[in-house]
Amino acid sequence: MTATKHYREIPAFQLETLPERKPHRYPFYLVLVKWAFAILGNIFPKTAAKLAFRIFTTPRLRAVHKKTDDLIERARIFEILYGKTILKGYEWGRGERTVLLVHGWESRGTAMRSFVPGLVQAGFRVVAFDGPAHGNSGGKQTNLPDFAGAVRAVLNQVGPVQAIITHSFGGSTTVFALAHLDNTIEVGKLVLIAVPASTRKVVNDFTRFLGLPSRAVAELKKIFHKKVGGLSFEETDLLQSLGKARVGEVLVVHDKFDPSVPFDSAEAIFEKYDHASLLVTQGHGHYFLMKHREVINGVIKFVNGEEEALFS
Repeated sequence: MTATKHYREIPAFQLETLPERKPHRYPFYLVLVKWAFAILGNIFPKTAAKLAFRIFTTPRLRAVHKKTDDLIERARIFEILYGKTILKGYEWGRGERTVLLVHGWESRGTAMRSFVPGLVQAGFRVVAFDGPAHGNSGGKQTNLPDFAGAVRAVLNQVGPVQAIITHSFGGSTTVFALAHLDNTIEVGKLVLIAVPASTRKVVNDFTRFLGLPSRAVAELKKIFHKKVGGLSFEETDLLQSLGKARVGEVLVVHDKFDPSVPFDSAEAIFEKYDHASLLVTQGHGHYFLMKHREVINGVIKFVNGEEEALFS
């Protein structure tokens, strides 16, 4: 059966009441960091690249819950040995169909629990986990192929999944896992919430932020190239990798005013793939859209095979 593309835009969310964004001012120490990288990068480009890669792959913080709630308390906890790292997992429901939740950078599995009640009510078993160097899992650093390896390890542990719901970096790593680490894994439904289409752009934005000289940038790209098994930047882009993954239907969810991942990422994925549909919000940013009731209900309908109800 030929896939049908859908598009839906949720009405604007009180855009007139949103505070105006103030011009961003970086702390003075960041000026010193950029100055140091400018000097080091010209004299010792390899050393600067190694240091930059370490910064790029080290989460600045571990997400914690300031207070617990019923969903967190009811989660069944399990652990997975991933290399030398212990990954912490969470499980709700006992349905025969399984949905995996994959969180983004500097987040944690239980941060996506807003989808759990509706999925469990629809008869699904829901699984989440804390990625390497995130939440309660082990490790201090992680990167695209490492986090993707953790996704693959969880998929192998929890068994076949009906759907995977991802957010931001979690979408990039999931597609990398399905396209480049284990192409035998089949997923019926994939949800990409606020996910960047281009790995290359993320890395380029980072190098510009640090003010890395061109020689250091070239060395950094060599490190990245080695870490991803010799793949080019284009091959690691989600926009390219998605076509190699064995995925049925894709739902792209994005806010038009996302300050972290520009909306054109969602547009590019939607336009390129015939099996991709697009759900658009306005005024919910990069994180809050996962708590928007219409988004939650829409994602659950999509996962449960109710696309017509979602896009009618």
